[in-house]
Amino acid sequence: MKKSGLALIVSLFLLSAVMAGCNDAGEHSHEWGAAEVTRQATYTRDGEKTCTCKSCGQTRKEGIPKLTFTADLTVSAGESISAAVEAAEDGNFILVEAGTYREQLKIENKRVTLIGQGTVVVAGPEDYSKMEIFEKPGDEQQNYTALALIVNAEALLENIAFTGDPDKADIPFLTAENAYCGMACVDSALTLQYVKIKEIIYPERPSGIQNGRGLFATATQENKPLTVLYSEISGFNKTGVVVRAGVSEFIFDGNTVTGAGSQTRNCQNGLQVECDEADIKNNTVKNLVYSKEDEWNHASWAILVYGKGKEATKIGANLFDNVDNGVYIFVNGSTILGENQYKNLYEEGYSHYETPEEDASSS
Repeated sequence: MKKSGLALIVSLFLLSAVMAGCNDAGEHSHEWGAAEVTRQATYTRDGEKTCTCKSCGQTRKEGIPKLTFTADLTVSAGESISAAVEAAEDGNFILVEAGTYREQLKIENKRVTLIGQGTVVVAGPEDYSKMEIFEKPGDEQQNYTALALIVNAEALLENIAFTGDPDKADIPFLTAENAYCGMACVDSALTLQYVKIKEIIYPERPSGIQNGRGLFATATQENKPLTVLYSEISGFNKTGVVVRAGVSEFIFDGNTVTGAGSQTRNCQNGLQVECDEADIKNNTVKNLVYSKEDEWNHASWAILVYGKGKEATKIGANLFDNVDNGVYIFVNGSTILGENQYKNLYEEGYSHYETPEEDASSS
């Protein structure tokens, strides 16, 4: 049977609408592109991938099942995580059950994976002066100690919080003699997933504190990458993350770094990155405001880049909120600055600033 002229016109219109992707009724025949992983699956949480329609740009999200593992060792509350690490064989998975572990976690010369089950907190020993130190790692002028000290290791840590006690930390051993961190990674390949580093502070000293870092990493050996995913760093005296030049690659994706907000105690910074290759994306860095009327007034930065220029430091898709300044690029030519969001910067602050070539080369 032949279609009438009107019916033919309607059919052609609907066909062209389907081919274009949409019709007036809002119906859609999608042409989905390849799925992009937008959140990696880990051992404790599902991941996510996103497909985008080539025709209209609509997105569709799909889950990725979390990874599976078999625990080789299990640590219960009241036991020692460090003892389990020492007893483990290379490649072992260690399940850490919910609880507060009052110890300095030490991982040395081991290849292990630590997975927290429920709420797991490493709080440091009862006496913080008993923490082991690492003497002047790399080119450092100070000794380093931390709630977690990771040396010559290959480790993955997931779903564990490292929470300091400000009163226990307010001792000369930490405030004057040694650099105090939540986690110190020396000559190690380290991956952190859903990790929290909090309250790496001591309460009594005045402004000018150059101590109290959330995460510190350095390396003198080759192939020592640092990867931090979906983690939170907050409550630090000076800097959230410090990555020295020896680290081979730094990936920092999907994290939140939170400073103390408007305060007159000391000039805080979010990240200080000195390694040659870094990818810093999808993070929120917030509440870094130094309001004291002195020479460092409103001189806090979300990210300080001191890369040497061999490879690129990529910074994109981040949110910088309630910070004095955004990104300080000390060495020109080594940073690729993508699209970032800047909110509530200090009224005279910089979204980003690059040191002039002559100043950088003479430093």
